[in-house]
Amino acid sequence: MKPQPTCLGDPKEPLNLTRHSERLALVLSANVNYGTTMSNADADNNMNAVKFEGTSPVAPNTDFTLPLPFGFGRIPLTIDGQDTDNGGLIYRSPTTPWTKTHVTFRCTTGSANYKVIVI
Repeated sequence: MKPQPTCLGDPKEPLNLTRHSERLALVLSANVNYGTTMSNADADNNMNAVKFEGTSPVAPNTDFTLPLPFGFGRIPLTIDGQDTDNGGLIYRSPTTPWTKTHVTFRCTTGSANYKVIVI
């Protein structure tokens, strides 16, 4: 569920404002989520975040760079969630800064199948 950006109808009409407030409350009441899949095209995703999945390099602690989707438009702040199949930890590369177009990670273990969400 995505928030309605403006009030439908005349905003001076109390009923219209009430309905708009109720819609916003529904969105904020446990309806803000990353979606149900790791796809960035997931229709249920209503957060400004990017999801990645893949396999880290064979050598541990080696940089790997991933492209941000066109239109993300900002440098991500941090890793919000991650999962690996071999206990490895995904972290931001200390040598390659993130940009508006790419993020660079490292993983403490080699060949980790990972899922990462950045915000």
